[in-house]
Amino acid sequence: MMQTLFASFFFGENLVPVSLYDFLRKEINKMVSSLGRNEKGNIHPLIMNEIERCIITSVLQETNNNYFRASQVLGISRSKLYRKVDALGIKRE
Repeated sequence: MMQTLFASFFFGENLVPVSLYDFLRKEINKMVSSLGRNEKGNIHPLIMNEIERCIITSVLQETNNNYFRASQVLGISRSKLYRKVDALGIKRE
């Protein structure tokens, strides 16, 4: 069974819980629909890199740039985290 993540967003003055899936789907649909009909591109890796960059940056910030703890939270090895940080162009603190 897949777990659904929820986030809260302000819509006007109301804080509304929205599933992360629904939020991402809406935003990605906007991006995809903005592409020209004949425009070719490989948007999958672009989207995945942006999402991964966001996740890693947030976890590093939350763990005060403790790469050991961040790797535990992310469920990857510390060496893999360092490689991803470098590959995604995240500034090391």
